Amino acid sequence: MTEAPETVELRIDRPAQGGEFIARLAGRVVLVRGALPGETARVRLADPAAKLLRGTAEEILGASPHRREPGCPAAAAGAGCCDWDFIDPGYAAELKAAVVADALRRIGRLPEAPAPAATALAPATGWRTRTRLGVDDAGRAGLRRRRSRELITGVDCAQNAPGLTAGLGQPGTCPPGGELHAVLDAEGRRHLLHRAAPERGVRGRRRVRRPAATVLEGAACAPERVGGRVFEVPVDGFWQAHRAAAAHYAARVRDWLAPAPGEVAWDLYGGVGVLAAALAGGVGEAGRVLSVEAAAAAGPAGARALADLPVEFRTGLVEEAVPALPRPAAVVLDPPRTGAGAGTVAAIAAAGPGRVLHIGCDPATFARDLGAWAAAGYRVRRLEAVDAFPGTSHVEALALLEPGD
Repeated sequence: MTEAPETVELRIDRPAQGGEFIARLAGRVVLVRGALPGETARVRLADPAAKLLRGTAEEILGASPHRREPGCPAAAAGAGCCDWDFIDPGYAAELKAAVVADALRRIGRLPEAPAPAATALAPATGWRTRTRLGVDDAGRAGLRRRRSRELITGVDCAQNAPGLTAGLGQPGTCPPGGELHAVLDAEGRRHLLHRAAPERGVRGRRRVRRPAATVLEGAACAPERVGGRVFEVPVDGFWQAHRAAAAHYAARVRDWLAPAPGEVAWDLYGGVGVLAAALAGGVGEAGRVLSVEAAAAAGPAGARALADLPVEFRTGLVEEAVPALPRPAAVVLDPPRTGAGAGTVAAIAAAGPGRVLHIGCDPATFARDLGAWAAAGYRVRRLEAVDAFPGTSHVEALALLEPGD
């Protein structure tokens, strides 16, 4: 294969998963960072001899009307946070919808799926209320440099809500090493939890990790609020990063699944029960909601928050819990980035729910899961690409599925 020149002039075609954009050079695909569809850019290739060419736009020769001035100090300093900071937020949501649609065609083999609606959550900056930072040997907390373990301290990210990381880049802020979890709760109070670098011990023949945790500010759990209901969430536990995301997904559960009085519903990978609460509001006292989550602390937290609702929390792996659950009318599942997997999808489908809301945080695994739903006889009725991470290339996707004709 002929080696490409180090610098080339390329016309950018369309977005690719992972934050890059596709161009072509003599018939070969080039993945480009820093340019937009329709732009012509002078691109420096990372490795002209590579089989898959990658490069960075060094000069834009014809700017897109959707380009804007970057505004993230941390990204400007080299942090791997706001890789799409140069794109207008509304247009970024459209690009993310295109990435989801492409994944459904290529990976999910679902060419007839409806086009995803594009939703950009507001605000586009200052939206993050939870973050995890690295800590250096001087006790300074910061973000990782892009594709590196090196820390960048003393500059803030445009994603962070005001006050979330204030002062954390100063020496002696934390014990040296490990990670710092920072949260601004529903009342605007800050909570800081430092988790030491993992230590390894030996229990029998099995090596175990015993990282110590220390509360540096606030408490170990932070109150979060959705629809007037308060959830006590561990500072290092899972909660949606964007301040508007939890309420948006709860609204989709109510609107798309339309849980009816007396129905049985499942909330899988349910966390502390935000979506279970949305289901319970529909099924009422005569209905029943079962929420399954592997994290041990989530179930008790959810049980306290939803004590007045017909929700039963079970701690365990979804794939192991599903066969023992009563048959549902509606299911919502929000699996991790790795997806639910074909086996779990098949087990859920075998229970015969009439409506399923599947949430995914990675286009490729989301598409694979929807392909598994298709193999189980379900069809996609509605799709939405949600820009819940403005300024970045990350996208979340929602699909409403129903049994096929």
